[in-house]
Amino acid sequence: MYERGYERGLILALFRLIDWMIRLPAGLEADFRQQLYAYEEQQRMPYVTTVEQAGIEKGVKQGEAIILLAQLQEKFGPDTVDAYRERVTAAEPEELLQWSKRILSAETAETIFH
Repeated sequence: MYERGYERGLILALFRLIDWMIRLPAGLEADFRQQLYAYEEQQRMPYVTTVEQAGIEKGVKQGEAIILLAQLQEKFGPDTVDAYRERVTAAEPEELLQWSKRILSAETAETIFH
């Protein structure tokens, strides 16, 4: 589409439509994105807008919070999850990473967050 001169807005709309209609298996999705990014870098045509990038970052943060909450559930039980859910979901990515590392050796949930 790039090589045929399609406008960027149309290309993004088509990608969204295709993405909505067809889901690739995880491995193929990763391969596709890697090839697409490599092509765009070569052509200097970014596929992801800044607004889309912000959405991606928000999704990654939410995913990190979900994983940490699942780890807390597994290690300390549902009461601990309830006690720390608000703090975890409001945390910045750096905090989530730090807490995720601390949970590996933590004896209590309190030691993770202090």
